[in-house]
Amino acid sequence: MARPTFPVSSGDATSEAERAVAWLRLPAVALIALGESIRPNDERAWFLVVLALFAVWTAGVLAWVHLRRAGERFALIATAVDIAAIGVLAVLSGGATSHARLAFFLIPVAVAFRFRPAFTALAVVLTTATYVIQAIASSPGTDQPAVTRFIVTQAGYLAWVGVACVMLSALLERRTELAVRLAADRSQLLTDALEAEQRERKALAETLHDQAMQNLLSARHELEEAGETLSHPALARADEALVAAAGQLRQAVFDLHPYVLEAAGLDAALRSIAQEAATHGHFRVQLDLHGAGPHAHDHLVFSAARELLSNVVRHASATEVGVRLAERDRELVLVVEDDGRGVLAGHPEAQLADGHIGLAAQRVRIEAAGGRLELLSTPGHGTRVEVRVPSGAEGGGGDG
Repeated sequence: MARPTFPVSSGDATSEAERAVAWLRLPAVALIALGESIRPNDERAWFLVVLALFAVWTAGVLAWVHLRRAGERFALIATAVDIAAIGVLAVLSGGATSHARLAFFLIPVAVAFRFRPAFTALAVVLTTATYVIQAIASSPGTDQPAVTRFIVTQAGYLAWVGVACVMLSALLERRTELAVRLAADRSQLLTDALEAEQRERKALAETLHDQAMQNLLSARHELEEAGETLSHPALARADEALVAAAGQLRQAVFDLHPYVLEAAGLDAALRSIAQEAATHGHFRVQLDLHGAGPHAHDHLVFSAARELLSNVVRHASATEVGVRLAERDRELVLVVEDDGRGVLAGHPEAQLADGHIGLAAQRVRIEAAGGRLELLSTPGHGTRVEVRVPSGAEGGGGDG
């Protein structure tokens, strides 16, 4: 069985950090513009041009990080542009004493969100150096000792905040790594437990099929022989009871371990349970199955589909049910959609806990395999459940 992967990747974490930083830039633009209105400025025209360009950059980055995945290269470029833009704005609005200089404090704070202490330290050094260089270059020649003390003080504050941000970034990195390790360990323990459960279910199914089922069939054969020489209503009733028991036992064996899944594949197994559910639930089923495998998590997908269809039969009062299976972007995607009663708006988890415990258990299994389960529902307009699990290679099927 394939080892599960943690569902949140480093790329996702980087993108999330960049989105947070992108939102932080917005008030910086507004505050820099407000600071410019407080004091006269001989370079006002150029200042406004650069501020407008920085605002466009801010809006563009905000849109980009919400539409595309942002990586580490993007983070480096964005940080460099921020430092350069704030440095130019500071030069154009007073240098060492510019209100725009306060925006330099945004850089180490924003970079700390990225959980990279070395990156944060580099940004602190570059930010402090940029402030000092622009402050010295644009400082007036009069009262130089006072200006120097001011620059040193401001640089000290900036470095102090920067060191705190580096420490914060290191702490966040350690906690994030610990959380990832704990989640991976939890996922592996759940997977091992599910694999052991599947082995036991298979062993129990084989025992029931090879022993209990054969005993029932043997008993029925004996009754048939007895019926040839002795006619009694009790024999007919006993035969009916044995037939019913054999049918129930066959269903129990199938529920424990669906041999059709191993013999004919996931598509055939889903088709079988969907048609059976349609018969019991008195609804029409539309199938669109394209999951040629085998895959590492076929048993898990089959188990989830069976639970979803069972919920439709018991709770949905649906007339149309669609079951779709496809492999996209290295994921096996199962969608079960019905036009039934739906789940109460705003209370999906409570609804799962009230009669849908099996679906909640399926969610745990799916997440343990590195996948996810999404439920969308509107009262009176049906329910749509989408299951995604890594497709991978065949791994023994110990997922469900």
